[in-house]
Amino acid sequence: MRFRTAAILSAVLVGGMFVLPAIVKAVFLPSLRQGFPNPVPDYEQIILRVAAFCLRYSWLLALPTVVVLFLIAAFTGESGVRT
Repeated sequence: MRFRTAAILSAVLVGGMFVLPAIVKAVFLPSLRQGFPNPVPDYEQIILRVAAFCLRYSWLLALPTVVVLFLIAAFTGESGVRT
């Protein structure tokens, strides 16, 4: 993995962790204020749980995600020595 790829992946993953709860609030909040429908569809439960996870742990997971991606890029990248 190259450093540019690691930077793009980290921006997408960390940005997604912060943007997903905002999108879910914008889409689902008006209907949630009216009350849950009797059976909440499974896909909505999954989306709401993922958004709650991202909202709760996004600050905790942001730095390790970036560090791990750049460490992978450092260890798997091409070295300057060519044979």
